[in-house]
Amino acid sequence: MFGSFPIARVFGTTIRIDLSWVLLVIGTAALWPGDPLAAVINLLIIFTLVALHELGHTLAARAFKIEVLDITLWFLGGMARMREIPENPKVEIIVALAGPAVNFVLAAIALPLMLASGVASMSDIAPNATATAAGLLGNFILINLFMGFSNLLPAFPMDGGRVFRALCGAFTDWLTATRIAAGLGKLFAVGLIVLGFTSKQWSFAAVGLFVWLAGSRELWAVRMRRAQQQMRENTFGGFPPGYGPRPATFTESETEPTPASPKEPSDDASGARRPSDNPLDQGGKLDDDAIAKLERFRGRLRDPRDSDPS
Repeated sequence: MFGSFPIARVFGTTIRIDLSWVLLVIGTAALWPGDPLAAVINLLIIFTLVALHELGHTLAARAFKIEVLDITLWFLGGMARMREIPENPKVEIIVALAGPAVNFVLAAIALPLMLASGVASMSDIAPNATATAAGLLGNFILINLFMGFSNLLPAFPMDGGRVFRALCGAFTDWLTATRIAAGLGKLFAVGLIVLGFTSKQWSFAAVGLFVWLAGSRELWAVRMRRAQQQMRENTFGGFPPGYGPRPATFTESETEPTPASPKEPSDDASGARRPSDNPLDQGGKLDDDAIAKLERFRGRLRDPRDSDPS
């Protein structure tokens, strides 16, 4: 959003913090009408829990030998950027549920500690920011429960939306499952945006906008990957290592894809939890019409080994 910088490296994964977090903490400390210290402490609790949530995804992904490139924490949540998630419902469900599971486990651990502090139940603690030990434990539990349950909403690409896609993927192909999940996610996004404007809770509107944009971008990434696979399957005899199929570029007058010059594939891979840059873009951004041409392509690409040396 506003730019990020690395703050730590855990389990081989770089954790980055978006400048929006820094601005949020500074703004809270300066403008909070109550106890600014307590408010900042609670913000730091949220920050820590978001990081632990994303590390839950990271450890689950590493169990399936999936590389997590980095984790970025911003003021509305966190994003773990993975090299690639296999189109496998089991893997997607386990990786998606690992984050909320961390929150529920932390809440369960904190509950007896809160009771031991002399608080009989959660109703004895107001959810407002407070610097007392019992209050912090109560907020710790409430924040974990909120993060765990809210992430289970089937609003793709949130965790619950990924579980929904995985369930759809068990009965149809991955692209169709992604289309269905992204469509449902957009309905939730519209609901959050409307709720945000009607209640003047702008964070809901911001989350809704993020869900819409991130879901659309990940659907685009899956379409691109499938189009590339389609081109590979229609290639005569396949290409040797280091060649193709290569990214296709189009002009307004072209109706068939033309393979671009050989180039090493990008380090960014589609299918990440956080949508990556265009893996096939070699200088000109492919628009939706170009992607549709790739998806419809049924011809064969010329093998570079048959090229005329002259």
